[in-house]
Amino acid sequence: MIERSIVYFEDPGPENTCKVLELVKKRAEEAGIDTIVLASTRGDTAKKAMELLNGYKLIVVGIRRDRFSEDVMKTAQEKGVPVIFSNEMDYHYPEEMKVAFRRFGQGMKVSVEDVVIACRRELLEEGVDVISLAGSSRGADTAIIIKSARDFSTVKIREVICMPR
Repeated sequence: MIERSIVYFEDPGPENTCKVLELVKKRAEEAGIDTIVLASTRGDTAKKAMELLNGYKLIVVGIRRDRFSEDVMKTAQEKGVPVIFSNEMDYHYPEEMKVAFRRFGQGMKVSVEDVVIACRRELLEEGVDVISLAGSSRGADTAIIIKSARDFSTVKIREVICMPR
C-alpha cells in the first residue's frame, strides 16, 4: 500500500502557481521523475517553471504561438526547453474524455492533453512516468503524475499531486 497526500486549493487560479511548482519539484525528487510537461498559454507559467525547476527536462505546451511571450520563447530556446503549440498539432481529443477530465477541473483535462501532444511530437517516450501541470485559465493549479501515451485511450493517471476543490 502507498499513502500520499494531495493538496487541494480552495480556489482555482494563478495564485496557486508557485505552490504547484514547489509541490512538483518535491514530488519529482521523491519519485525520481526528471521530465515535467507544463501548460503555458502566454508564457508566465513557463517563465516561473524555468526559474524554479532548473535541472529538470521541461516541455512547454502552449495554445497558439501568437499568444506566447516572445521573451519567454527566447529564454526557452536559450535553455533548450522545447515549446510546442496545440493548434499546430493534428489530434482528436474525444469529447467524452474531455468532459470526464473536466469534472476534476480544467487543469486535469489540459494536463492529460499536453502529455499526449508531447508524445505525438516525439518529445516524450511512451510509457514513462512524467509530471504534468496546468491550470484553470491562467497560472497552474493542477499537477499529476501520468504515464505518457500517444493516445488518449491509453493514458493512465498515476497520482494527483494537487488540484482545486
